[in-house]
Amino acid sequence: MATCKYCGKSAGLFSHYHKECEEKHDQGKTILDGAMRSYFRNTTQIGELRKVITKVSQNFFISSEDISISSGKCMDEWTNTIHRPFHSSQLAKVKDFLNNIGVPYQAINSSEALDRLCQKMLHGFMAEYFINQKTLQRSIQIAQQVMNTLPISRQQEQDAYYEILGQAGKNFLKNGCLTPSEQQKVDEYVSTLGLSIINLPASLQGSNIEELGQSSILSDIQAGRHPRYVINAPIILAKGEDALWCYNNVTMYQEKIRREYVGSTGGFSFRVMKGARYRTGGFKGHPVETSYMENMGIGSLYVTNKNIIFMGQTRSIKVPYSKIIGINPYSDGMEVQRDGNNVKHSVFQGFDRSFVLNIINIIST
Repeated sequence: MATCKYCGKSAGLFSHYHKECEEKHDQGKTILDGAMRSYFRNTTQIGELRKVITKVSQNFFISSEDISISSGKCMDEWTNTIHRPFHSSQLAKVKDFLNNIGVPYQAINSSEALDRLCQKMLHGFMAEYFINQKTLQRSIQIAQQVMNTLPISRQQEQDAYYEILGQAGKNFLKNGCLTPSEQQKVDEYVSTLGLSIINLPASLQGSNIEELGQSSILSDIQAGRHPRYVINAPIILAKGEDALWCYNNVTMYQEKIRREYVGSTGGFSFRVMKGARYRTGGFKGHPVETSYMENMGIGSLYVTNKNIIFMGQTRSIKVPYSKIIGINPYSDGMEVQRDGNNVKHSVFQGFDRSFVLNIINIIST
C-alpha cells in the first residue's frame, strides 16, 4: 500500500496522495504566495508573513521546498517591478525576508532568482556614478552592501560591472566619440574595478565596451598622445611601436600567380632509319598568367601604431602603414595593396575593419 506524500497515511494501492490533501496543499501554496506578494508590496509586515509561513506549514502540508519555490517565484516578480533609482530600504526588505522565512539561501536561489535581483540592483547603483548622482567610491560601497546580502560569484560580479560599462559606452558613443569628462569616468571606472577594455573575452568582442577601448585609442593617437591602453602581444615590436589591438581567428588570403601554356602542339614525327625517328612542327605555346587567392590559414591580426602584423601557424607577415597604397574594405575584413615590385595583395577576413581603417587614416594624415 502506498502512503500519501502529504499526510503520510495510506493512500491506496495505486495512489501516492489523497485528493483532499492535494487540494489542501494547493490552497496552502496560494495563501503563501499571496502573503509573500503582499510583503513585497509593503502591505504585510515581516512578522505577519512569518506567522503565515508557520500556519501553512502546520496545516496545509507546505514543505521547505514549497517555501523555497514560492520565495524564488515571488522574488523574481518583485525584481521585475522595481526600477532605478533603488533605495537602501529595498535592500533591507530583502534582508529581512531572507532572515525570516526559514529556508536556506541556496534553496531559494536554485532558480537564480537572487542572482538576478543582485545584478539588477548592482546595475542601478553603479549607473548612478555614470549619470553623476554618486561618486564611484560611494557606488562601490553600496554595491558591496548589496553583495553582502545577495552574494554572487566573482565572475558574476565582473559580468555585472562589464554590462554596466557597456550600457554607459552605448550612451557615451551616441555622438561617435567620448567627451573628456566621459573619458575620465571610463578611465576611473576600469582602473578602480580592475577591468580591461582591451584584450576582451570572446563574449565581449564586438560590444560597446570594445568600441570604448578603440575610441580611447583613436582619440589619443589623433591628439598625438601615447595611447593610454596598449596590449601585451607575443610579437617583436620596433622602438616606439605599441600593440594597440588584436583580432583572433582571422583568415589570411595571399595573391598567387599561376602560369600555364596554351596553344601548344606536339607536331609529328617520321622514321628516318631503323630505330630512329625525327619530330618536327612542335610548338610550346605562349604563357598565360592568372591570379588567385590562396588560403594561408587562420591566425591573429595585430594592429600597432606602425604596422599590421598577421601571425599564423604557418605564415606571418608585416605590412607597414607607410607601404600601403590601397585598401578595399569588406563587410568582414579588408584587402591590402602594398607598394613594391612583385608585391602580392593580401586579404584579411573575419573581423570588423573599422578600427584598423581609422588607425591607418589618422597615421597617414
